[in-house]
Amino acid sequence: MIEYLIPPLTGAFIGYVTNWLAIKMLFRPYNEVRMFGIKMPFTPGLIPKRRDEIANSIAKVIRHHLINPENLHRLFMESSYKEVLENKLNSVVEEIVNKLLLNLKEEVETKVKISFLSGYTDKILQSLSDKIKPIIMEKSQQSIKENLEKHIEEELPQLLASLDVEKVIYETLSSIDIKQLEDIVLGFSEKQLKHITYLGGVIGFFIGLLQLLFNY
Repeated sequence: MIEYLIPPLTGAFIGYVTNWLAIKMLFRPYNEVRMFGIKMPFTPGLIPKRRDEIANSIAKVIRHHLINPENLHRLFMESSYKEVLENKLNSVVEEIVNKLLLNLKEEVETKVKISFLSGYTDKILQSLSDKIKPIIMEKSQQSIKENLEKHIEEELPQLLASLDVEKVIYETLSSIDIKQLEDIVLGFSEKQLKHITYLGGVIGFFIGLLQLLFNY
């Protein structure tokens, strides 16, 4: 009975180990190995050996299909950043207007300090401020909104196009520690890689079984 089990089990073992070793050799060894001055084959692993080429290919794919100027522009326009920027500019303008009105008030108070109008200065200036400030703010807000939208529509595409996203991605992938890169890749694909390893064992088992059938 044992002789019937040996070929399928041997095939399963070989298939499992072969797939496990193939996955490990994607990254291992990290560096080139030499014996007696002769470079050992399959060293370093596939990804460390072709790291620059892989990093360059990934950077190009991400740049052209994911983080391209069109997608970045769409994401920016769909976000609330434009409203946040507009509100910030309005706050700055309001702060400037308040300072100008305060300086005007101090200047007028200085000029009319000894005048018979000095008692009415605060009321006059407050009334003037209440009337002028809403007009200035309304005009400035309208101008900010129109110019901000125009500026974004005209300048944002050029700005995004000038960003060298591909270079940043390439440099990041090229500089990251290879062990850390291995942990990242194997981390999110651990389940799938285990299935590949087990599949190697299953295929090896059936190959051994077929070999047994052919022999008998």
